[in-house]
Amino acid sequence: MAHTSAHTPPYTPPHSPLSQCHRPTYYHLRSPEDSGESDEDEDTDYCNEDIMERMEIDEDTHVHPQAQSPFLSLCPELIQRILSTFGGRNVVCLANLAATCRKLRAYIYKCPDQAIWRDIYLEIYDDPRQASAFIKSRTAAEIDWRKRLQDREFTIRVLREWHVDCWELATQHLDRICDTLLDMYMDLPASFPGLGDDPSCLEADNFRRFYSSKPALNSSVLSYLLSSPCFSHLYHHYRILPSSPQPIQRLRPRPNSSSNNDNAIKSPAALTFHSVRLQVQVCTHPKLAKLHTLLPPRYDENEEQDREWRGFMRELVYSQKNFTERNDWGPFTPDGKVDWVLVDALGSVMMSNAQEIVHNPEISDHWNDAIMPQSFGVEPTRGWGFSHIERPLGVADGDVWDWAGVQGSWCGSYAFLDYTDWISLNEPRLILMRGRVAQLDLTHYHEAVGDLMRLDLTLDYPSPISPYTTLPPLTTHLPTTHNSRLPPIHFVGTSLQSKSVTPEAAPLSSVRGVVQLTADDPPEVRWTLVIRYAGEDRWRLEGVQVGGRGSKRGFFGTWTDANKEEHSPNGPVWYWQS
Repeated sequence: MAHTSAHTPPYTPPHSPLSQCHRPTYYHLRSPEDSGESDEDEDTDYCNEDIMERMEIDEDTHVHPQAQSPFLSLCPELIQRILSTFGGRNVVCLANLAATCRKLRAYIYKCPDQAIWRDIYLEIYDDPRQASAFIKSRTAAEIDWRKRLQDREFTIRVLREWHVDCWELATQHLDRICDTLLDMYMDLPASFPGLGDDPSCLEADNFRRFYSSKPALNSSVLSYLLSSPCFSHLYHHYRILPSSPQPIQRLRPRPNSSSNNDNAIKSPAALTFHSVRLQVQVCTHPKLAKLHTLLPPRYDENEEQDREWRGFMRELVYSQKNFTERNDWGPFTPDGKVDWVLVDALGSVMMSNAQEIVHNPEISDHWNDAIMPQSFGVEPTRGWGFSHIERPLGVADGDVWDWAGVQGSWCGSYAFLDYTDWISLNEPRLILMRGRVAQLDLTHYHEAVGDLMRLDLTLDYPSPISPYTTLPPLTTHLPTTHNSRLPPIHFVGTSLQSKSVTPEAAPLSSVRGVVQLTADDPPEVRWTLVIRYAGEDRWRLEGVQVGGRGSKRGFFGTWTDANKEEHSPNGPVWYWQS
């Protein structure tokens, strides 16, 4: 069993590819090394709530007529081409140009099909009509090109250019910023299995081996924005909404904290809190949580804010109240949708642990397999999507189609608290009855991390002679998405220790499970596995594949006792395809 070290150097995320990939149309996006700060005079404009006014001029505003120019005498198609090329280099300047005369204004703002805005948009961003996240493709008539472009320009300016003194004002636009970033993510085109075009934007023999298709336009920009100091500030300070009730005291008193200990001893009832789950459901910003899952966490052991954040993530992950029959003991809501707050916590805990292990020279380098799923920004969360879900011609009607890419080898691991500590977290009254107050400070506590495991999975073809046919079926009471082209996939396999151990020397356990779609719109990919030891079901895993089918990030979830015995522990788990 491997234990992380408190003195492990902080994880340094991979260098953003934006500076290598961006084209001249992105000159307003400086390199990732840019601090995001601007001159004091510029800050006044950026902090103004009407910063986008020039881009959103009232169409009825009076503009003095200008003398006819040779430019306006050109054919409309040529004018449109010139304006779209000009606007692609600076959208704000295009808005300024529209204020110079009525005819230019009509070309820019009153074109019925928003042709100029569409052309500018497609020069810079991925085509939303080819987005892979949706089962049903969107049409051009459903897309407001101008609004989308303005929202993205606004979000880029806020996250890149606003000075730290203005970050608090960004909270007034938090929903707009989150919606815009999520739109950029949902617009990503599909990544397909197999070796595709050489991705010229990213230096990367590794990237070419890891991905099959050319990187999306949105992914570089999105990775850069989600790594910005401003977004980090918004996440750490506003993931808990203002309506969140303030706790009476810490869930567990810190060691050597006399005030907390005295209060706990004088009033044992003070250890009774609203459950973490209740706080999460009511008060946590789910959009910020989902966005945070798209990049590996940036954690510094020496930063108090980072330690507080990691402690809170651990409280969410190890609290048994978060995983009950109501949500099928997984990171879901009772209506069968993904609970992104819990997925964010599970992913943050497991990836932070993996980062520390990878940078710990005392641990075998076979954990280096965990580097790739955390590299290249948001690219590992770009899956195959649902834009092409036709059954392959080579798959017979009676055969199982592996539409989720289940079959193969998966690497992963799990984490857990010492059982006494887990009890003190979840059953504080039991600890109090024994005459002591637990001093479990999860901001400094380092849970144990299990061995690197390997799942070898194959599709489960129904057969009367299969040994799995006599085992209890894996079912769920939560709603799911029923799609005749993407039915649940049942699979079986084995669970072994890492590749440093030969299969003959490793204790063998059997695995059975099912992959199916959640009730989200668009749906997400849910994993359910049961690990069986010595002829008995021992552990049940429930997870969500971040990025959907084919995602290289893998699935994050929770492990619980398969029989759900009283006071049985739980913890996080992470598996990715190797």
